[in-house]
Amino acid sequence: MHPLLTRFPDSRKQSFQTYFHPDCLLHEGPPEHPERPERLQAVLKGCMTLPQKTPVAFVIPTPASFEQLLWIHDRNYLSRLEESAYSTSSFMSSDNYLCMDSWDAIRASAGCAIATGEWLAKGKSSFALTRPPGHHASRETAEGFCFINNVALAVECVRKTHPKAKCLIVDFDVHHGNGIDRQYAKDSNVLYYSIHGNPAHIYPHSGFPDETGLGKGIGTTCNVTVDEGMNGPDWFRLFQTSLTEFAKEHQPEYLFVSAGFDAHEEDPFSLLKVKDRAYLQAVEMLQEIASTYCNGQSAWFLEGGYSTTVLKRLVPKVIAKLAQ
Repeated sequence: MHPLLTRFPDSRKQSFQTYFHPDCLLHEGPPEHPERPERLQAVLKGCMTLPQKTPVAFVIPTPASFEQLLWIHDRNYLSRLEESAYSTSSFMSSDNYLCMDSWDAIRASAGCAIATGEWLAKGKSSFALTRPPGHHASRETAEGFCFINNVALAVECVRKTHPKAKCLIVDFDVHHGNGIDRQYAKDSNVLYYSIHGNPAHIYPHSGFPDETGLGKGIGTTCNVTVDEGMNGPDWFRLFQTSLTEFAKEHQPEYLFVSAGFDAHEEDPFSLLKVKDRAYLQAVEMLQEIASTYCNGQSAWFLEGGYSTTVLKRLVPKVIAKLAQ
């Protein structure tokens, strides 16, 4: 049994749940790779320092099945990914390393996302400690350390119960979530808002402000770019102003948050100068969005962030604030 489950023995009684799975630690590649097990280990260690009275559940969900992954991914893509995990050291790019246990980790991460979607469909909030992350993965493509688009899985989970739901995905990772954008560009019922570094200078070189959706989805995507070196207060003001306007225009019913922490000034790949305070202000602002439009509920997913010190310190603070 994981120590978090014994530290919070009555946690299942809490309405706010945090989903994690030990198998997510099995995905392991070169020691110099930034997306490594120590990221999730740091978050879990940080959560162990939360006061025992924190009204949060820590739950290990069932890994996703192959059939559930088909909600958002192509069958041939998934078959090749599963096979590659047992036979190669990477998939589609050298950034997306694989090991013998990667398929188990990928399914476990996706299981956390599905559990989060199911909980939101029941009208409750949660945080999925998803690893590998997911916002760069598209229907037939793995890239940017991502294999399965976790937040999209959760969206589809909600839509199975509420097929006409208007869903808003907010992504504050420093990199544009091109997989999410691609998945829902033509879907008028799934709104995508992303605030990220200038695509002219940062991977994945997409998410320019004039990319606002396609076909019936035109106007339902909002890409906000920030200049290198922007500080936390300026980042937060831009985030708050643009997202508030976007949400007011579209009146979402369900809120999903792709939470990346690589805009932090302490991140080893930092292009921005965002501090803890601005992130926590952003959490409060997103809670206000949820309260105004989404019955106060939201579903959160761990994306990027490569300073284990920041992740250990900041993610538990975010969880505690959301659980209040």
